Amino acid sequence: MAKPQAQKKEKGDKQNSIVLVLTALVVLLVAAVGVNTWLLLDTRNTTLAALQGHIGPSQQAPAPVLVKLEPLSVNLRSDQFGPRILYTAITVEVQDGISRETIMANMAQVRSRLLLLLSGMNAEYISNQEGKLELAELVKQRLSEPYSNGQEILIHNVLFTEFIVQ
Repeated sequence: MAKPQAQKKEKGDKQNSIVLVLTALVVLLVAAVGVNTWLLLDTRNTTLAALQGHIGPSQQAPAPVLVKLEPLSVNLRSDQFGPRILYTAITVEVQDGISRETIMANMAQVRSRLLLLLSGMNAEYISNQEGKLELAELVKQRLSEPYSNGQEILIHNVLFTEFIVQ
């Protein structure tokens, strides 16, 4: 008679352990759903705040500071087609208002540097995209050099707003 009671006891222990495991799984599932819901709501609130402009100025990208230079006409190096002319207008993107003021105060040096640089260019090379990209890098380097007051400027980008080679 001892055997039937032992089997009932083992069967009852198995059922209790299965119930405990299932209860633990349900609790974990409920916790996971709760955490997921909280994270989704937090993301939604952040997105709504950004759309409504409630995010602070330190988190928004600063507006670019652009300096538009007067258009330049320059004779290019002679090639197989004879003398060529470049007419270009350039806008530079600088770091801040101080850099903008430095460029404006040294406009004679800026124009002189550009004229000297551009007059040494080959018309056919700067007529294609690769040449224009290299020219933009050269302009960036040349205009970033120190000016008469010793101040250097950080130039982020050089934009050609007009570019005609004849």
